[in-house]
Amino acid sequence: MTSTDKERPDGDTVEVRIPAAVVYVSTLRLTAASLAARCDLTIDDIEDLRLAVDEACALLLPHAREGSPLDARFELAMGRLAVETSVRTDDAAEPDRNGFAWTVLGALASSVQVRQEAGRLVIVVTKSREAAAT
Repeated sequence: MTSTDKERPDGDTVEVRIPAAVVYVSTLRLTAASLAARCDLTIDDIEDLRLAVDEACALLLPHAREGSPLDARFELAMGRLAVETSVRTDDAAEPDRNGFAWTVLGALASSVQVRQEAGRLVIVVTKSREAAAT
């Protein structure tokens, strides 16, 4: 294994937990930008991902159980970064798929997935470098 191979982010994961409040979302945007650069995404892709993380959080926060955290898991690969954000909910919450935030999210991300899992609402946003996606 060369030193370059050791520095590749393939398979690395980073987890961040913040209070489920809008004032802390900038922490996730900055983390996403830093890790996206490590994944060799373009400057435009990095900016798209920063905004997509912001929109995903905007869709999740209204459903967060009071006092619970917002969790983020970043899965790194060369040319791709997947960001899984989730909050604990009190009911079978669903994001507003008819609003502006959902439209923006879909336009910025390479893929978006939503699921319910063990009392959590989860949104997974993936951004892939166009050259890497083909």
